[in-house]
Amino acid sequence: MFWHALGEALPLAFAVIISPMPLVAVITLLLGPRGRGNAWAFTIAFAVSFFALTLALASGSKGTTQDDSFFATVFHIVIGFAFAALFFYLAFRSWQKRPKKGAKPVEPKWLAAMESFGIVKSAGLGLLLGVANIKNVPIAIAAGASLGAADMPWSLVFVGAAVFAAVSSLGLIALSLAGGSHRLAAPLASAKASLIRYNNVIMAVLFIILGGLQLGRAFEAF
Repeated sequence: MFWHALGEALPLAFAVIISPMPLVAVITLLLGPRGRGNAWAFTIAFAVSFFALTLALASGSKGTTQDDSFFATVFHIVIGFAFAALFFYLAFRSWQKRPKKGAKPVEPKWLAAMESFGIVKSAGLGLLLGVANIKNVPIAIAAGASLGAADMPWSLVFVGAAVFAAVSSLGLIALSLAGGSHRLAAPLASAKASLIRYNNVIMAVLFIILGGLQLGRAFEAF
C-alpha cells in the first residue's frame, strides 16, 4: 500500500522539480554576494515547508475512504476529476499569461530585492514559496490526497510526505550543490533568463500532463 500510494504521488513531484520560479530564486541567490549559503537556506526551508504542507493535506484526507470499497471508489473518482479540471484550468491560465511574441518578459519584483538577502530572508522566501506558491499548492493537495487516502499507518504517511517533499526539491538541491563557481555564473544567468521567459509555457505543459494523470486515475477507479 505504501509503495502504491507513493507511486501515485511521485509523478506530481516532477512538476515541482522543474517549476521555474523556485529555480529562478535559487539561481538569483547563487549569483548574489552570499551565494551558496543563501541558496541552501532557501532550499532547506522550501523542502521543509512543502513537506509540512503535504503532510497537513494528507492528514486531512486520512481515513476518508473508511475501508468501504464503494465510498473509496467514489472518493477517487471525484478527486481525480476535480484535480484534472483544476490542472487543465491552470494550464489554460498559464498559457494565457505567456509573453507575447517579441515582448520582453516582466521579472517578478521580488527578484530584484533578493540581491540584498541574507540567510534569514532567503529561508523566509523558501518557506513562502513552499506553502504559498499557487502553482505548487494544487500539487501538494493532490499528493496529500493520495497519501492520506491510502490505508496505511501515520508513520508511513509521514515518510511518504517526506520522500515526496525531498524528491520535489531535487532541482533546487542540484542547483545549490553545483552553484557557487564563477565559471557557472554565465550559464546560470542564461538559464535564469530562459526560465523567466518560458515560465508560463513550461507550467502550461506541466499542468496539462498533471491533468491527464489525474484524469487517468479517475477512470481507473471505475
